[in-house]
This record gives sequence, structure tokens and C-alpha cells, in this order.
Amino acid sequence: MNIATIIALLVVLALFIPAARYLYKYGTCGSCPDHGSCSGHCTTDPKKDPHYKEKSQKIDEIMKKHGV
Repeated sequence: MNIATIIALLVVLALFIPAARYLYKYGTCGSCPDHGSCSGHCTTDPKKDPHYKEKSQKIDEIMKKHGV
């Protein structure tokens, strides 16, 4: 094992530790827009969200506007 391998392993470890801590702290909803009030388990149905229809319409409008 040479010095380059050791440095690479240290970099991977340095990235893995904060990622694991973030996942442990916020659970599976860490990047969810509602993660402040999220229980950490995204089991809710997004279609039951009262703002789901409004958000979907806005997304559709943006996609049509940009020709996607």
C-alpha cells in the first residue's frame, strides 16, 4: 500500500463520516423540502399533500415554458 492509496482512503473516509452523520441525524428525508418537520421516514403519500396539485401545475408550466 503506497502513500497515494492511503491518501485516497483518507479522503473517502473524510467524505463518508459527515455523510453518515447527516443521514443519521435527518434520516431518509434529509434532502426532503419538508425535512424540518419530517419524521425521518418518507412514508407519506405526496398526492395527499394539499400543495401537491399546485406544485405539479407550476412544474408543468415551467417545463412548457422551457420546451422540455
